[in-house]
Amino acid sequence: MECSLGKGDLLRLAGGSKGVLLRCLKGTVWLTNGDGMDYLVYQGCSFELKAGVAAVVEALGSAEIGLEAAACEGATVRPRRGFLPAKIAIEI
Repeated sequence: MECSLGKGDLLRLAGGSKGVLLRCLKGTVWLTNGDGMDYLVYQGCSFELKAGVAAVVEALGSAEIGLEAAACEGATVRPRRGFLPAKIAIEI
């Protein structure tokens, strides 16, 4: 599934039973999932959300993301290629 977001748009994700792979197709999104870190996911990069974990995604500008079920049951929360952990403050 693909989704277009405008600057400041928020999206709540749930990892479901298999986890979710978020791919940033255009722009940059900010992601937080309660692990004490914030992540910036840039165009061409992805982030894997663990099964059963929720996250909030915010578009830092016009952005497009793709969402798909993670490849394996019980995947761990880990940034995938091209991630940048960031300590940023954004009011929601």
